[in-house]
Formats: sequence, C-alpha cells, structure tokens
Amino acid sequence: MVWILYAAGSLDSLAITPDSAERLRGKVLFLDVRSPSFFKKAPLRKDAYNLPLSDILEGFNPPRDYDFYVTLCSCPKGGIAKRAAELLRTRGFKAFYVVR
Repeated sequence: MVWILYAAGSLDSLAITPDSAERLRGKVLFLDVRSPSFFKKAPLRKDAYNLPLSDILEGFNPPRDYDFYVTLCSCPKGGIAKRAAELLRTRGFKAFYVVR
C-alpha cells in the first residue's frame, strides 16, 4: 500500500513519505536524481542508483526490471524528484517521489 500526501490542498498521487517508500511491495529502485558530484559527496541512500534529472530530460531511462521507481533529491519539497517522477510516468514507469 502506498500512502499519498496532500500537497497545497490537492491530492498529489506521486508524493510518498520515506516510510511509505519502504513499504512498497515488489522490486523498488531508488533513483537519486541529483548531479553525479552531489551523489558522490553525500548519497541519500546507499542503495540508490544515480540518474540525474538532466539525463532523464535528455531521454535516458532507468533499468526496466523493477516494479516501482522512487526518485530522491535533497530539495526540501522534492521539486527535482517530482519532475523526474512525472517524466518517468509519461514513459510508462510506476514512479513516485519522496517528500520529507
């Protein structure tokens, strides 16, 4: 079950909390969508895969053998992660983004 949050008074079906992300059933790939330099300096998760938003905007996709994709960034409201999740959704991925 995925718990969804209300953002700015409207339902944001892509937003999940860190705890909810851990409860996803199936194979989950955590995508750190920050630049490689930020990813190397301070990884958000040990098991995260680095796929920068700039690469996603250029058309790159994550590996397709996962059930869910959870995008991460260090933005307080998850703006970069949200944009990445939206783009991945348009390409057929079951993507969410983490808000803190």
